[in-house]
Amino acid sequence: MTADPPAGGDRRLTRHADVRAVLADPRFLVPAAPAAPPGTGMAWLRGAVSRFSNGDEHARRRARVVESLDALDPVRLRREACERTSAELAGGARVDVMARIARRVPIGVLATRLGVPEDRREEVVAAVTTMAAAYHLPSAPGEASAGDAAVGVLAAALGEGGEEPGPGLLAAVAGMLVQACDATAGLVGNTLAAVTRLPADVAARWPVEALLAETLRWDPPVRLTRRVAAEDATAGGVAVPAGTVLVLDLAAANRDPEVFPDPHRFDPARFDPARLRQGRGEGGGHLGFGSGIRPCPGERAALALAAGVVAAALGHRLADPEIPYEPSPNLRVPAGLHLEGAETMEGPR
Repeated sequence: MTADPPAGGDRRLTRHADVRAVLADPRFLVPAAPAAPPGTGMAWLRGAVSRFSNGDEHARRRARVVESLDALDPVRLRREACERTSAELAGGARVDVMARIARRVPIGVLATRLGVPEDRREEVVAAVTTMAAAYHLPSAPGEASAGDAAVGVLAAALGEGGEEPGPGLLAAVAGMLVQACDATAGLVGNTLAAVTRLPADVAARWPVEALLAETLRWDPPVRLTRRVAAEDATAGGVAVPAGTVLVLDLAAANRDPEVFPDPHRFDPARFDPARLRQGRGEGGGHLGFGSGIRPCPGERAALALAAGVVAAALGHRLADPEIPYEPSPNLRVPAGLHLEGAETMEGPR
């Protein structure tokens, strides 16, 4: 554990075992958002989603999210994401995958499966993108007001042709879609950034699932998360008083050499399903979807959506090796990633 105060916290944990221990310890809570004010704007949304809540409130809200996600067919999610991506890439022209696909296709597919009418899909995709920009505090006044309007767009789309969604359902759906906007887009972009730099025959050796899993370890879209000590405790072998804010460095923990040999090498063999079934892989020890008592409930849906996009994009060439990234301390998401053409790739997909 580092003693120099990191941005947004008092202590930073970087060892895999220490991060996992805190994530499994109920004495460490998520920094809570202020209580939801009246209305259905961004301040209300932050106070109403499961992500920024704890205890019984979190359990109740999370159960609604899990119920909604469990009703989705991951095979269908993957197929639809693959079909929509293939349509966007048809013709082989240069395409910014982030703007045209990664930030649109997963949201659009998930939104329609969660009750948004097909003819409102693109409108909701734009609204969710706006909401994502204002989701984390602090947000600029312009972002907040635009986000307020965007929440209203989503509520209207969900209520079209039926009853208006209750606040619990609206918060659950909005939270799921915002996650698809940032984290899933980052997973798609970071996977393609890594894979398109490999020789085509090397990339073709691995199933998409192994490529995604190794990206979640090697270059995860969610880099940091935070926990607050609700009482005096220890973390990383050091006493932490109540109120201490811990920054859990997921990216550093995912490259802990005590868990992952040669950790700075991108190696999908670590998560090859055949090797894992035979007990020869390194297991599912990455922290890309968290761990412990509140792992990400959207893992199955996110992997299905990302797999569909990546499978359709494999074989296309990286048009520009210089990839810019969004300016975020917590996320690593390409701001643009241009692909062109397509090479024939044979191998497990």
